[in-house]
Amino acid sequence: MIRISSIAALLLLAVSAFAQQVEQTPPTAPPPATEAAAQPDDARLADVVKIVKSGISESLIAEQIKQSGLAYKLSMNDLLYLKQNGVQDSVISALLATKEAEAKKAAAPPAETAFNELLLVRGFGPLRRDRPGRLLLKGETLSWIDGADPKENVEFQVSGLGKIWYTCQSQTSGDVCYQINFQVVKGPRYSFADVSRATGANATVKALMETLRKEFPRAPFGAPDH
Repeated sequence: MIRISSIAALLLLAVSAFAQQVEQTPPTAPPPATEAAAQPDDARLADVVKIVKSGISESLIAEQIKQSGLAYKLSMNDLLYLKQNGVQDSVISALLATKEAEAKKAAAPPAETAFNELLLVRGFGPLRRDRPGRLLLKGETLSWIDGADPKENVEFQVSGLGKIWYTCQSQTSGDVCYQINFQVVKGPRYSFADVSRATGANATVKALMETLRKEFPRAPFGAPDH
């Protein structure tokens, strides 16, 4: 009986010691939550990440961003997405700089293009009196600057035109378009001829038409007349 009681006492001591050890052991901390992958607000940034992960140097990527002419307005989601995908700070800085460049461009006054060596066609036949001068294109405004009398200056808007077309002349080498015409909606018609049309030159008129087609592709361009 004495031996059994001793064994029971030892077991009680062991259980008690184990219980105390369990109570003293601090609870295991839960594993840290995995950071959710950010999604960019600007879907174009996925292409930037692809280029970065392709191994191209960050300096080349930053230079390409500057020359692309695209503007990026990075949100917090965009910045987080770029950092999570290992995009370098220099590339992010290049992206941020495009917003400032776009703002400066928008604030800049429209460029002015001058087309010299032109004649403002006035009248027809024996009553025709052509006036030399130059035509200025600024924004969507066309301004005729008369070479002799400022009172003869005229101004009209590309957006207010109903038709833009050439007047051409047939020659053995083909048609030579020496005059450009503008019909204002519910307004006058203005015609400008190349000052050297008598020799078959039409460089200024051609340059004017090409500029208008490039800057205003939706303008009402019409078929040439002869």
